[in-house]
Amino acid sequence: MTTVLRMLRIAALALLAGLALPALSQGFPSKALKIVVPYPPGGGTDVLARVIAPKLSEVLGQPVVIDNRPGAGGTIGSAAAAKMAPDGYSLLILNTLPHTSSAGLYATLPYDPVKDFAGIGAIATVPYVITVNPKVPAKTFAELSALAKQGNLNYASAGVGSATHLAAEFIKAQTKMPMTHVPYKGGGPAIADLLGGQVELTVENIAAVIGHIRSGKLRAIAVTTGSRSSVLPDIPTVAESGYPGFDVGGQFGLVLPVGAAPDVVATLSAALAKAVRSDDVVQKLREQGGEPRTMTPTEWDALMRAESSKWLGVISATGVKAE
Repeated sequence: MTTVLRMLRIAALALLAGLALPALSQGFPSKALKIVVPYPPGGGTDVLARVIAPKLSEVLGQPVVIDNRPGAGGTIGSAAAAKMAPDGYSLLILNTLPHTSSAGLYATLPYDPVKDFAGIGAIATVPYVITVNPKVPAKTFAELSALAKQGNLNYASAGVGSATHLAAEFIKAQTKMPMTHVPYKGGGPAIADLLGGQVELTVENIAAVIGHIRSGKLRAIAVTTGSRSSVLPDIPTVAESGYPGFDVGGQFGLVLPVGAAPDVVATLSAALAKAVRSDDVVQKLREQGGEPRTMTPTEWDALMRAESSKWLGVISATGVKAE
């Protein structure tokens, strides 16, 4: 009798184990994964991908490689990713601002930025920071706004339709602060002219200007996210500067082509959240000016829809189109 009971117990445990681990029963993942980066190596999105990939590989037990596919403001890489098999092995890293706004910037797109992708989860929020040349006689947002209303305040961006351009236009729309846009062919040239005093300010990804701020070559006025940045704790937010509720940042995360099996999405989401929470990844993200953030796939999808509505509204109001 004891032997029979033992055999039944073993059989029951085996059945429960099979039900509890559907992803493992299907063998996912059983080979290398890739993260498509729709920008060249060295940029902010690429840096974050290379921070998260090794830890994601460690958690999943498979290699995770970076696949840079730059061009056309990120739309070439995103279009390629949308057409890849929804099997969980091809992922796309994105910043919701340029990704969702592309639908309003380009006359036609071979994909839908929201409907053709399913969320895996968030990686980090990277604030934008309003930064001026030290020759500008303003040290607070209120002083900068007053100066802008006197005229002749120019801001640099990485180009028409870029994330930095749209972030600045959102600030203009929400705060009624007049500024003249001076577009460049990238963030590097824009920052170079800001350092040289050819333009007065920029609204830039914090990682791109933190070194110049720390050296005193540029002055930070305010950060755009709802809470202060851990790398610039003494710099107030736009919300603190008289605009409650103001919150704009680069929301970075992973998606995959729509249609993936739910257990595959669940496995990837759990692995990403574990990777983002790890001590070494938290440290590296914060070194880049990012604030680590995790989300469920449902939460990420909701964020994508909200960001799409916000940025398409900004584009409609300003009439901005891609170059």
